Amino acid sequence: MYSRIFLPSQELDIAMDFVSPIVDVTCRLCGCIANTTNYIHHLQHNLNSLRIEKEKLIERRNDVKRQVESAERRQMYRTEQVDGWLRRVNQLEREVDQILLQGDEEIQRRCLKICPGSCLSRHKLGKKISKKLRVVAGLNSEGDFSTVAVTLAPPHAEEIPLDRIVGLDSNFDEVLRLLRDDDNGVGIIGIYGMAGVGKTTLLKKLNNELATRFSGEFDEVIWVVVSRDVSSVESVQDKIGKKLGFPGTWRSNKSQDEKKQDIFRFLRGKKFVLLLDDIWKQIDLLEVGVPVLSYKAKVIFTTRSEEVCGLMEAKKKIKAECLVWEQAWDLFKDKVGEETLNSDPEIRKLAQDVCKECSGLPLTLITIGRAMASKRTPHEWDYAVNVLKKSTFKFSGMGEQVFPLLKFSYDNLSDETTKICFLYCALYPEDWDIYVPDLIKLFIGEGFLDDECDNIEEACKMAYEIIGRLKRTCLLLESKESHSFVNMHDVIRDMAFWIVSENGRREMKYFVQGNLNLTKAPPISKWEKAERVFLLRNSIEDLSGTPRCPNLLTLNLSCSDHLSGFLSNSRLMTISDNFFQFMPVLKVLDLSGNEYLTKLPSSFFTLFSLQHLDLSLTGITELPIEFKSLVKLKYLYMNEMHKLDMIPPQVISSLSMLQRVEMKASGVSRVFDEGSIFYGGNELLLDELVSLNHLQYLSLSVKTELALQKLLSSPKLRSCTFGLGIEHCQGSTSLPLSSLQKNIKRLEFLEIKFCYYSEVLSMSCDMIDGSRSFHNLRIIWITHCTAFKDLTWLICAPNLRELEISCCCAMEQVIKDDDIGREGSLGVFVRLQKLFLDALPRLKSIYSHSLSFPSLIHIKVHDCPRLKKLPFDCNSGKDTLRTIQGGRGWWDKLEWENEETQSVFSPLFKEEWW
Repeated sequence: MYSRIFLPSQELDIAMDFVSPIVDVTCRLCGCIANTTNYIHHLQHNLNSLRIEKEKLIERRNDVKRQVESAERRQMYRTEQVDGWLRRVNQLEREVDQILLQGDEEIQRRCLKICPGSCLSRHKLGKKISKKLRVVAGLNSEGDFSTVAVTLAPPHAEEIPLDRIVGLDSNFDEVLRLLRDDDNGVGIIGIYGMAGVGKTTLLKKLNNELATRFSGEFDEVIWVVVSRDVSSVESVQDKIGKKLGFPGTWRSNKSQDEKKQDIFRFLRGKKFVLLLDDIWKQIDLLEVGVPVLSYKAKVIFTTRSEEVCGLMEAKKKIKAECLVWEQAWDLFKDKVGEETLNSDPEIRKLAQDVCKECSGLPLTLITIGRAMASKRTPHEWDYAVNVLKKSTFKFSGMGEQVFPLLKFSYDNLSDETTKICFLYCALYPEDWDIYVPDLIKLFIGEGFLDDECDNIEEACKMAYEIIGRLKRTCLLLESKESHSFVNMHDVIRDMAFWIVSENGRREMKYFVQGNLNLTKAPPISKWEKAERVFLLRNSIEDLSGTPRCPNLLTLNLSCSDHLSGFLSNSRLMTISDNFFQFMPVLKVLDLSGNEYLTKLPSSFFTLFSLQHLDLSLTGITELPIEFKSLVKLKYLYMNEMHKLDMIPPQVISSLSMLQRVEMKASGVSRVFDEGSIFYGGNELLLDELVSLNHLQYLSLSVKTELALQKLLSSPKLRSCTFGLGIEHCQGSTSLPLSSLQKNIKRLEFLEIKFCYYSEVLSMSCDMIDGSRSFHNLRIIWITHCTAFKDLTWLICAPNLRELEISCCCAMEQVIKDDDIGREGSLGVFVRLQKLFLDALPRLKSIYSHSLSFPSLIHIKVHDCPRLKKLPFDCNSGKDTLRTIQGGRGWWDKLEWENEETQSVFSPLFKEEWW
């Protein structure tokens, strides 16, 4: 019926070549149609199968999770395989739920015959369901684990490479003692100090000792370096987790809260030590997961800031100090090497000079010691001494290694104002103790705080905060002599010069040659381009010439020395008439302490930009009428100008911009010229001060009862009086302390001298309250007041810091205990830091019972022959008292409560020669 067609083989091959692709396409198309039909036809069945398989997988996951959680409660940790499987199951669960939702919606549309859609979309959904079925089945089969968690091998402290250690023995012994004592309640220990002082070295030594000699005393010893730039809770967690041996996936796969729980579980109940090196800000250890409340927990950290110690709630703060000379020389010799030191007879002496320039800072000793190890000629060492004295930052290694490390502390300061104030402190001479109140005056006078503060009181508070911040970060150091003084470590000062040199800070271009005992001023050519010139504490006799200083903002020629109480090297007698002629922008001028300077040159009155002027302790006798030309003057300091007898009327009142005036103890005792505002007892001066609309801060002396009453009756003067001297007041029977208490609430300084009141108002403890007491009074000086038998009213000055009493021939007791009772004595002298008693022939006691003196630093006693006993027990002045000065004869006759008390204070005695 059908005819058969036979082709030759060649034609057959050609035909097959043509037909085969068609057949292949046809087959593929048929298969695709079949699969598509299968996906669509079995959509409901596959959807149900996926739901069932998913439920089986979730059941298996929950079983595995329970096994893992049970193991973790036993201090075990899930394996990486289990951890990965659980993460994949959780991810798959979310994906399957989404597909099931899509499938249910598609089935519902088909049942309702609404919007039937296309076969293509149903095919895609069916295909997706089929693939997920295979994935779910695969994960289900993988979840059959023989082991879900393992016990981590306990981490062991590893020794850290460590160089030779010098000078850390006392700190190390103290920390180790605190570590090994479980009952002392000291769980967190902060070690703070300036950069390069050896804090990290100390911590490394502790780690190594715990890893070797004391390895059996602690379950875990964990060393973590906290980066300055990466000190978040999670970064610290990651570093701790790595030290504890947690798997690598733990750090990347766990949330911060999960890490916290894991670390807590691992360390809970264990006796551990956590060593955190180089903390720059607070780290919440509880958020990290460290069980700090456990009595077995010990956390030790290092920081450059004492403030961080407080934020970290350190129960014990230990300051790492620079090395004393013997230790510094020992370390320096070790780095230089005996071969170099012995290579020439002169080198050892020169090497000691180089070592002294390092000021005991280990980092500097090591850096410079290594740099000098190959220098074997005296010329090289002599050159090194000169470079270190003039430009330390030019010395090999200092600008590359030392100063960048120190600069981190500077960079970490919170604001630009604090940084400028720090650099300003470097203007003071090397090894200079800076009187904090004077420094604050200059901060204000320079205008550093103008943008931050609305008035002088706010500026003073901010300046104290800035200085405190610099002290807490060890960029400034508190003087060993008094809390009122700060100084700057020599290397930190050199680092400040380096910062200015490297950064080219325009506002700090300066010329500094202070405390060099110069008898002649440096050549004008060297400082004409400077913006700030500090030549303080020299012996310059005259300033001559006509310097052209178009950019000069500050000229400091002070010769006062508040620490010693005397003028230092004051020799300046004359300033040439044209000296100030070409200083058009001079803003700050300090001539204080130049007692031989009796006259101001005529060019002085052309300083129309002057805002801050300090003439205190000079020998100037007159302020001429031309003084009125200083119309921009805001801050005028004229304290203790004992030779000043002439200020014409209307001079002070014409300086309408004045905000702060200090004229304490100025003017000769009696002025006969009615043309001076000092005529009488300063009543005329008070009248002029009242007219100053911007006056905010006043310190002055009054010399008559009338002047005192005028001051007390002026609301304006009362509100801005911070310092008051009462001198030569006669004719009254009592000192009006109640009026002072009530009316001058801001009073910080009170001096009473040459006053012959026959009685002083007595006060009992029940009269002390916040509104009536001398709450702000910080300093009291009383001298040549011959009728005073006691000063019991001092109990009304709870914040008193400094008390000086001299030449009061009737004084028998400082505080009469029968007037205040034992209860009232609890607050007596609790903040007193300095006590000076001189020429008190009848004085028998300071107080008849022992006082705690928790803030006392110094006591000086001279010519008080009847003072046989100090109000001390063995705990008085504990941790603060540094020296007791007096004559040897007086000291040897002192009576003590017991031998223990005597043994406590005997090492503090310093014989004083008057």
